[in-house]
Amino acid sequence: MENNRQDLRNRLSDEQLVRNAESDKAAVSELIARYICTIEFITKRYNSEVREDLVQEGLMGLLSAVKTYRPDKNVKFSTYATKCIRNKIISSVHKNSLISEGDAEDFEEILSVGGDIPEDIVLERERMNELYDKITSALSEREWQVFQLFLTGMSYNQIALSVGASVKTVDNAMQRVRRKLKSLLR
Repeated sequence: MENNRQDLRNRLSDEQLVRNAESDKAAVSELIARYICTIEFITKRYNSEVREDLVQEGLMGLLSAVKTYRPDKNVKFSTYATKCIRNKIISSVHKNSLISEGDAEDFEEILSVGGDIPEDIVLERERMNELYDKITSALSEREWQVFQLFLTGMSYNQIALSVGASVKTVDNAMQRVRRKLKSLLR
């Protein structure tokens, strides 16, 4: 039964998965599995400590893209998601001063180059599917809910009102999400 669901998800386009993502956690998992290679490729040139943080930022950019994608804009989800991922990573690099000012221009130029992702990255898909499964199984329903709302740009106060919890509960949930994602990416 699970293999049939996985086969069905593999046949769905990114746009179909995005439509299903709000009510189907597996659709979000499939999108992460599809884009984790892109995120890792973009962050590949950094040392492991900085790279782990940038991969996490890239995942947040992807999940934000899932939440904010508008098919009526006639843009493929892959294009939109890649732009969101790159923007989130660039923003994090600048915000956290992870690279020198001179390298920042080089970094942005590398990220702005379009084109296909090398074929060898696609070979890592199976490993990435496993990672995605770990991510989705690591987060509780509350953590997943808070994380999704956070990715839409809501403040902790707004999230607390939306889920009927205190701001402290939301903050604690986000701290657990960050900790869990960071440990999974090591």
